[in-house]
Amino acid sequence: MTTPVLEATGLHKEFADGKVVVDDVSLTLAPGGSMGVVGESGSGKTTVARMLVGLETPTTGTVTIDGEPLTTGGTTRHRRAERLRRARRIQLVFQDPYASLDPRQTVGAGIDELLRLHEPDRDRRRDRAAELLDQVGLDARTAGSKPNALSGGQRQRVAIARALVSRPKVLVLDEAVSALDVSIQAQVLNLLTDLRDELGIGYLFVTHDLAVAQQVTDDLIVMHRGRVVERGATDQVLTAPEHAYTRALLAAVPREGWHPTRHP
Repeated sequence: MTTPVLEATGLHKEFADGKVVVDDVSLTLAPGGSMGVVGESGSGKTTVARMLVGLETPTTGTVTIDGEPLTTGGTTRHRRAERLRRARRIQLVFQDPYASLDPRQTVGAGIDELLRLHEPDRDRRRDRAAELLDQVGLDARTAGSKPNALSGGQRQRVAIARALVSRPKVLVLDEAVSALDVSIQAQVLNLLTDLRDELGIGYLFVTHDLAVAQQVTDDLIVMHRGRVVERGATDQVLTAPEHAYTRALLAAVPREGWHPTRHP
């Protein structure tokens, strides 16, 4: 039996004021798989994403990558080593690429800063940076540009390139195309599909957009008020939803002409 590349069991998140934002969420992602987590704002899906990559600590529950549980306690040195170990396996791509990039750094400098954590040789870092830019469809000259000189789609490609620096097994994409125009969004989704085929990387897409989920995911989890209310193969969930909340999400799809029985 193949070991899941990512597994979360019983994730629960309760804040100091007693508010429960995630309640008993479990998921399993196969190597090279693509899973969507959908729900309206406040459903808890972004909190799940942040717990998976270590930006939030679960109140209870576990996260395992390649069969190894990820921990958050211990000494300062242990926590630093654990963050690096996690970063080598799983990376997060944010919704707003401009906010996730340092406006003072060129693209090349930002990528090199991350590469130094994994590769001490300068020439190899330079070659790897060029490879990464090529993988996301950017010209090598982009390395000399700062984020404010790039379009939104180019900035998101840079963010994806940075996430690939450590050759992770999983990318968590938190509304990663929602800030882009529809035509640019399609280009980035096609890029992600190509990267998945090329690298065998697994994806966890956090999105409110059911058309995006249908285009790029194999399996789907529907969240409502912190809990999973439906799960299954993406096409099955979108064409024959069992839960009333999922049916309400489908009924509220704003894209004219989109229908869950076909790709957008």
